[in-house]
Amino acid sequence: MSELKDTLMKITKTVTKTSSELVKSTKLSMALATEEDKLKGLYYDIGKKVHEIYIYGGSLGKFFDEKYKEIMEAEGKISEIRTQLDFAKGLKSCPKCGKPIDKSAGFCPKCGAKIDSMADYERPVAPQPNASEEAARPAKKTCSACHTENEPGTKFCLRCGRML
Repeated sequence: MSELKDTLMKITKTVTKTSSELVKSTKLSMALATEEDKLKGLYYDIGKKVHEIYIYGGSLGKFFDEKYKEIMEAEGKISEIRTQLDFAKGLKSCPKCGKPIDKSAGFCPKCGAKIDSMADYERPVAPQPNASEEAARPAKKTCSACHTENEPGTKFCLRCGRML
C-alpha cells in the first residue's frame, strides 16, 4: 500500500510540474505573440509615414526611392490584374465609387451613379443550382419602378437607378 501511495504521489508531482510548465509556456507564447504584433504595428506605422512623405513629394534617399518605385509598380500591377479579373467575371468598375459592377448595369448598385456606357457582351451561362441551394440563397430584389431583378444586397436598381 505504501508503494502505491508513493507512486501516486510521484505521479501527482509530475502532473503538477508538467501543468505548471505548460501554463508558463502558454503565457510566454502569448506574451511573445503580443510583442510580435506590436512590432508589426510599429513597422506598419513607419511604412505608412514613409509612404505619406512620398505622396507629398518628399524623398528619403536612394534606397527608399527605389523601394517606393517598386511599391508603385506593384500597386499598378495589382490594379491591372484586379481589373482583368473583374472583366473575366463579367464586371466593370463604377466610375464614381470604384466598386465592381455588372458590365450591363446602367446604374451602380452600391452608390447609385449613372453608368454612361453599357457594354454589350455575352454573359457566360452559370450552372443551375439545385433546390436546396436555391432555398438557401437570399431572394433577389425586384425594382418597383422597372421590375428588374437585382442581386441581394444592392441599394440601387441596375437598370433605372431607383433606390431599392
